[in-house]
Amino acid sequence: MNEVKNKNLFIRVSEKEKNMIEHNAERCGLSVSEYLRQRALGYMPRAVLPEIFFSFNDKLDELCVVCEGKISADTEEKIISLIDEITAELILPQKERIVV
Repeated sequence: MNEVKNKNLFIRVSEKEKNMIEHNAERCGLSVSEYLRQRALGYMPRAVLPEIFFSFNDKLDELCVVCEGKISADTEEKIISLIDEITAELILPQKERIVV
């Protein structure tokens, strides 16, 4: 569910900090607002991965198709689990532990 985002926050930063924030947001493929929102809510946005990663992921998927029925169900399940782990670690934003 998308909440209406109609409230503003204003912060003061130095020129160097502004440039760093903009650079990091761009690396993650996010607007500055979305980047700062994710960071403030405890997430660690991921940098946009190079195209080679997606080619690698496609090859892993092809490997799973080739192996289907030729390996034990347990081994197939482990391979799929590892691919899911890799995807989660490299693509999905992670929530940081916030120390209060």
